[in-house]
Amino acid sequence: MKYIRIILGLFLALLMLCACTAPESMSDPASEPAQESVRIVVASDLHYLSQALTDNGPLFRRVVEHGDGKLMLDIEAITEAFIEQMISEHPDAVVLTGDLSFNGEVRSLADLAEKLGRLQEADVPVLVIPGNHDVRRSDAYCYSGDSYEPVPSARADDFHELYADFGPRQARSVDELSGSYVWDAAEGLRLLLLDTNSAAVNSFPSESLDWLEEELREAQEAGAQVICFSHQNLLIHNSMFVFGYQISNADAVIELLTRYGVLANMCGHMHIQHVLDGSVPEVLSSPLSLVPCRYGLLAWDNAGLTYEARSTDVSAWARRHGRTEEQLLDFDKYAEESFYQNCCRQISERYGAAELPEGALERMASCFADTNLAYFTGAAPERERLLTELDFWVSAAGESFETAYLRGILKDESPDPLYVKLR
Repeated sequence: MKYIRIILGLFLALLMLCACTAPESMSDPASEPAQESVRIVVASDLHYLSQALTDNGPLFRRVVEHGDGKLMLDIEAITEAFIEQMISEHPDAVVLTGDLSFNGEVRSLADLAEKLGRLQEADVPVLVIPGNHDVRRSDAYCYSGDSYEPVPSARADDFHELYADFGPRQARSVDELSGSYVWDAAEGLRLLLLDTNSAAVNSFPSESLDWLEEELREAQEAGAQVICFSHQNLLIHNSMFVFGYQISNADAVIELLTRYGVLANMCGHMHIQHVLDGSVPEVLSSPLSLVPCRYGLLAWDNAGLTYEARSTDVSAWARRHGRTEEQLLDFDKYAEESFYQNCCRQISERYGAAELPEGALERMASCFADTNLAYFTGAAPERERLLTELDFWVSAAGESFETAYLRGILKDESPDPLYVKLR
């Protein structure tokens, strides 16, 4: 009997040991090895203009000087520097969220496609969607000296034919009506590229909502997470810029993205660096064509999704290629000064004929330029100075669009737009 009790005790101890030892398939997820990060670059609003369409002569310089601050005189250098930087950094994909061209010139789109092909040859997939500047434009021109002449402008079909190999042809699903598509970035991660400009400007077709829901449901059932990309924004980032900036039927799209747990939406169009939290967080990337020629790096793994703003190093590219132009060798300074002067010009043209106190115009221009530079690049404005300057502005020139715009910036309490954990 004694030996039986000993054997029974050993058997019970063995059972308890087995019960306390979890099988490998039931191990604690926290102890599992970290998932390898997927790195996606997102950039917007390059506004590339083929060098065959401009001599950077007097007329084109006037167009640039009276534009919105885009660095069009150096767009070739910016484009080449960005492509070389992407080849060097070698992300898992580069997503361009529209306004690839200056004003929809077929030649610009074709030349850019050839350049982007170098990225694909370097095993860096490039995914694109059109912006409002890429299709159905009436202002596609060739500039020479003091004259210009119209050139062919892309239709939606032209764009999709030129860029079929940049996303759609490799996609798991394409919506034929809107041109939107879903692309597999990795096991468990899909990229949804919403085309809001091919079927109609600034709108996702209501007829395509069924396709969108089907793709989101399929991703959810497969256990895959989704990151969305669009040109125009889904959320209102500035109450003074809604029509033409927010996708016209954004509410219907947001409802679907929220219901199926889409991680975030990446977009451009407004030319500012900005982040809004919400049921679907949204990041506006400032453009490649404006100071500081920025792009975003998305990093996704089992810890979540992060966004980090980075800048294209044009000066390093210029030195590598033996360029001697002063503005290229110190490009950041040149680009910032160009943007600053453009802002000052806007105020001078707006208030130059007004009767203002001595020195008021210069003071107003300086305030507007400094605040706008901070706003567009994602830096915090000098709040106390801005409050003081707003009081002076109103006393000198009265309330205006500009003062309302500056007050809106003061009220902005968005997350850090340069680095943010989205999920």
